[in-house]
Amino acid sequence: MTVIKDRGNHYETLGIEKTAPDEEIKRAYYRMVRQYQPDRFPEEFKKIRAAYEVLSDREQRAKYDEVGELPASVVPLLREAEREFRTGKDSKAFEIYRKILKSHPDLDVIRERYAESLELRDKDRKAAEVWEELCARHPDHVSYAKSLCKCYVYLGWNKKACAVMQRVLALDETSIDSWVLFVVCSINNAKDSGQENTIENVMEKALRAVKPIKTDEWKKVPLFVHAFMVTGPKKYDTSVGYLREIARLIRENGREGQNEGEHALEKMLEIPAEVLGKFYPELKIIAGLLSETVTEPFSDDMDDIRLQYEIEHLPRKGFAEIFRDLFQELTTEFSHKGENIEIVAIEYALLRGRIVYNPQIKRLKTEFPELYALHKTFFDKALQSGDPDTMRRERSKQLEKYDRQFGNFDGEAPLDFDSAPLRRDQPKVGRNDPCPCGSGKKYKKCCGA
Repeated sequence: MTVIKDRGNHYETLGIEKTAPDEEIKRAYYRMVRQYQPDRFPEEFKKIRAAYEVLSDREQRAKYDEVGELPASVVPLLREAEREFRTGKDSKAFEIYRKILKSHPDLDVIRERYAESLELRDKDRKAAEVWEELCARHPDHVSYAKSLCKCYVYLGWNKKACAVMQRVLALDETSIDSWVLFVVCSINNAKDSGQENTIENVMEKALRAVKPIKTDEWKKVPLFVHAFMVTGPKKYDTSVGYLREIARLIRENGREGQNEGEHALEKMLEIPAEVLGKFYPELKIIAGLLSETVTEPFSDDMDDIRLQYEIEHLPRKGFAEIFRDLFQELTTEFSHKGENIEIVAIEYALLRGRIVYNPQIKRLKTEFPELYALHKTFFDKALQSGDPDTMRRERSKQLEKYDRQFGNFDGEAPLDFDSAPLRRDQPKVGRNDPCPCGSGKKYKKCCGA
């Protein structure tokens, strides 16, 4: 069998013409793989695989074809710039591109790489000008338009980004990547303009458009993540459906599905745990489809979500609503070691109704030890106290102290938790919010630990 020579030409490696359609490229690849099996001809297989990966992707193939048409004097400089990029020397690559463009200003493939190098140097405004020039010269070039859109998003020019993506989708509505990008800039633009009520319509349009697309379905995962984050608890059943679709896409799309699943979980966990608690069963399924090395950094977040799920469902399991109120305060409030007026008022209400609630505290300790541990000191004392009226009077005095400090609530002392509004003496801080001490850590891992 003849060994493939490294001629640096992907078309020759696969034995096809430069004008070969996509199906012919695929047939040629499988034909060559059967001839050069990876276990017997590993080096040859690497060349075949590299050629197929480039030529089977339309954008990469277009770039490869452009490089092949460059003047002979430019190719070595381009290779040098690419080496500099691979070794992290972005500034040197940037200067090489500028040098090439001085002598060959009409080489768009170089201008494209020049724009990319500008972005790496955080010169987004200048990069946008280069992409705009390329789009003007090639109005039907989808890749240039997408790059311009991304640049606009970086600059915060979301309205202009939406306009670009509408033109892209007019050229091709079958690209999942394009729909994802359109949704991102549409969400940003709606927030900028105060028209967030339009976002759901955009999401529904995007999901309808990609539904019949069956190739590379893993690319749909970010769309369903955005849909879930837009819809959230206000449409519970719809949001559950989005999470189940994310799980399906992860399960059925191998390594690509796993990668997208990791990004999806990380993105969704930006939502506060008290909101995600409603969706713990579905999030648990998604996390279970990922490897332990991926989910381990998120274990604390998942524990918080599980607690919120238990808190949300506690009253449905025969407990009074006031227990849920207490645990929600404990897990979401910034509390100075018991100096939280809402918690004191709830404790007062529990003590006042001790005949009803004490059996539930005992059951809580047995059946839900993690929830019990959130307020163990109070629960222990309430169960062990021979005189719960003393504890109740202590809370009553605390509430009266708050009343004198902040003034009456509607002219009445706030001793009746069920009927009186309460006032917080410090800002509300969620457990996943930055810690008020300024450490830069999440509150739950700093002062709230």
